[in-house]
Amino acid sequence: MTLSIKKGFLVLCIFAIIPALGFAQDYFGYEFRKISLTFNGGASLGDTNRGEYFLSSNFSTNTKDTYSFGGGLQYALTPAWSLELGYQRTQIKGFDYPFETQMNMISFRNIINLNQLLMINLITERINPFLTAGVGYDLYNYRDPNKKIYNHNSSYNLGAGIAYKLSNTIDLFTHYDYHIGSNEMDNETEGWGADLINSLTAGIRLNFGKPSAIHPSWKPFPMDLNRSDYNTLMAQADRIQALTDKIDKIDKENREDHRGFNSAIGDNRAEIDSLKIRMNLLEQRLDDLEMAFANMEGQINSIPVNQKTGAAELLPAGHYVQIFASYNLPTAQRVRDHAVNMLVNSVQDAEEKIFIIKRKQYYEVLIGVLTEIKDASNIQQIMTDFHKDAYVISFPRPVNLLIDFEDLKVVH
Repeated sequence: MTLSIKKGFLVLCIFAIIPALGFAQDYFGYEFRKISLTFNGGASLGDTNRGEYFLSSNFSTNTKDTYSFGGGLQYALTPAWSLELGYQRTQIKGFDYPFETQMNMISFRNIINLNQLLMINLITERINPFLTAGVGYDLYNYRDPNKKIYNHNSSYNLGAGIAYKLSNTIDLFTHYDYHIGSNEMDNETEGWGADLINSLTAGIRLNFGKPSAIHPSWKPFPMDLNRSDYNTLMAQADRIQALTDKIDKIDKENREDHRGFNSAIGDNRAEIDSLKIRMNLLEQRLDDLEMAFANMEGQINSIPVNQKTGAAELLPAGHYVQIFASYNLPTAQRVRDHAVNMLVNSVQDAEEKIFIIKRKQYYEVLIGVLTEIKDASNIQQIMTDFHKDAYVISFPRPVNLLIDFEDLKVVH
């Protein structure tokens, strides 16, 4: 098998596992620390027996065990799958021949968490075996007593390891990495077409996020519900639905009340606007009223009036002119007060001759008591411009009409 075919097959194996991660568990409802930094240190294993052992490195010549250290930036896509951009530095030292190669290795890895895929988290939430696979780029510097060579080349990596959860922030791990690089790292081209740097390291992973959040790889395995728990859950769901329906009903009623309030506010505004117009008309007819009062054939007699409310509690027999009516007492009081202020100079004791009575659901503003019906008719005609429904009412009333004024005390 040629080198190019081997590399192509390896790349295919690395990326063929990615679609298999589509069944990674759903993890909505959890808060996770998805971003992590890793730091590691250990040894690159030498090739003392020309590749006789799987765990050792493989070069065209014998090499020594050397140091290896590095770090990486990880991002968890799902509980089962993370990506890592890493850097690793190590050396290759000749065992029989004095050479040294300084290696700077940049890698991009897929990390597959087996505790998620194999449901190991059903047993423990602190142990996570994992696999790694990816591609990289090597920058290396070869030196021996006779030459120096600077070179770079692409690389591939496979690996396996195990992590231990120390806390939500800190994980410990150990990792074996099978690094497939250029066949020229030892300045020899013998062998199967690639040099292997196999290293064994241990390190720490720092997970960043909220104190209560965990790294996705430590997501607990979903718990099964027994029949009793399921029935309880369904009962709670029914209660929640009932509360939701009740809240929706209350919200609907509140919206209807709100529309009613808006309508009432609009009606009140319209009534206020109408009241202003009527008051303006009253002011315009003031001269006519003063003349009518001055030319009366009879007189206006005072009646007892509540000074706070402007209401009369009993009525003497005689004639009255109703000048305004409203469902609203404050509105009727404003009209009465305005009329008193306008006529205080024309009518003696106007506060006791302009008053309010309550008739059924209406508050009516009256002028009286007048002794002559003709005087009442003149005033009523003048006040028609102010209030179209102005009318003259006389007491005593016919028996069949007394029911409209049953709450009033009429003095005969």
